Amino acid sequence: MSLVSATPSEIITGDSTSLAQLVIDVQQRRTSQRRCAPSLANRALEAVLAEDAGRLDPAHPDSIFTLEPRLAAGEGVPFLPRERLLTPAEQRTVIERFARAVATGQLTSGPAVARFEAALADFLGLPHAVATGSGTDALITALRAVGVSQGDEVIVPANSFAATENAVWACGATPVLADVDPVRHTLDPAQTQAVITSRTRAILPVHLYGRFADIPALVGLARRHGLSVVEDACQAIGVTGVGVHSDAAALSFNPYKNFGLTGKAGAVVTRDTELAARVRKLAYHGFDPEQKNVKDETFGLNTRIDNATAEVALGLMPRLTLNSYRRTFLAKRYLDCLGDLEPHGAAVLPAFVQDHSWHLFGLQVAAGREVRDAVRAHMRSLSRVETDIYYPVLTHHQQTPLHRKLFAHVSLPSTERLHSTVVHLPLHNNLSLAEQDRVIEALHAAFRATH
Repeated sequence: MSLVSATPSEIITGDSTSLAQLVIDVQQRRTSQRRCAPSLANRALEAVLAEDAGRLDPAHPDSIFTLEPRLAAGEGVPFLPRERLLTPAEQRTVIERFARAVATGQLTSGPAVARFEAALADFLGLPHAVATGSGTDALITALRAVGVSQGDEVIVPANSFAATENAVWACGATPVLADVDPVRHTLDPAQTQAVITSRTRAILPVHLYGRFADIPALVGLARRHGLSVVEDACQAIGVTGVGVHSDAAALSFNPYKNFGLTGKAGAVVTRDTELAARVRKLAYHGFDPEQKNVKDETFGLNTRIDNATAEVALGLMPRLTLNSYRRTFLAKRYLDCLGDLEPHGAAVLPAFVQDHSWHLFGLQVAAGREVRDAVRAHMRSLSRVETDIYYPVLTHHQQTPLHRKLFAHVSLPSTERLHSTVVHLPLHNNLSLAEQDRVIEALHAAFRATH
């Protein structure tokens, strides 16, 4: 994706680096020369820039942001309203696209799958994308494709969704936990090295909340030990560097994700042609892609994306970058409005960095779990603002018999400390400015009441 007539600094590729810079440019009123690289994912943002770049600023009278829904006194702010995951226009697009698939009868296999994979690979700047039935399916097929099997170990963090460890179990391997970096909240390369054994086959870092893990360091470590690296990028679509250094990366298009569809879907993306071919076979019964119902692998799964879902994805994809810009701007707005909490030692805010998709906006309540829980209760009861703690139970604190057997003596100080202080504020594609203002006011009030 490149524009020959524009300088690199003027081009918005749609990745997290270019969007973070665009947010700064908008705040400083420097948008006149900004242009989008040609990509299906960039079309809505490209149209806004062509019409009036000022619309990217919430202060513009015709901004892409809105004060709706306006909040009446006492009206609450939900953490993630399901009925507003898609705008009315997006909902109409979904219905039209699904009707197209129904009319042709191409509900499972069909041409939309290949078109979506090509559009996704083009947007990410990677040669290969294999669309799957879910992010979990993407993780499983990617791990199997790099050779993870019975008896192997895969290093993972403990502060992730269960799909991360479940993908390892599904390969017959065992998840091994390593502590996280206290700033990124993702796998710490030094802690990862400490748990490598002769049985380790792969490292599975998670881009938690959308923040890019230290993949270059983890890949360097893996190569020294002859290991593979598969990224759990299910919260990190569009983040600069995803799939560039590792063997493969797994994405999720669950309705709650930044690019959410109307059901479960995902993809494996990679630079490796042979690995992509293995993923395609594993994801569809082990069949040879060139011969119908002829097996080329002994074992395979039924994990390919449906053609109907791919049609929906193609319909929604033009707004991907525009929605990512909205999330990035709202995250920066949170940071600008909550910055006064840090000097007083009340909170630790995430940094506004270029390698973040802002799937979630989490901050740490410095005083610890009890004050964190009091802040949440105050916001809920007095301001009717919902917050959340994603993944409330860490992997090594789960109470299944196998978890107790494997992880009873595991200690992860950084992971546990972060887990006891983090709280997540509402942040989604269609969060209104009025709602965000209410969240900011409620958080300040809660800190005054609890400190």
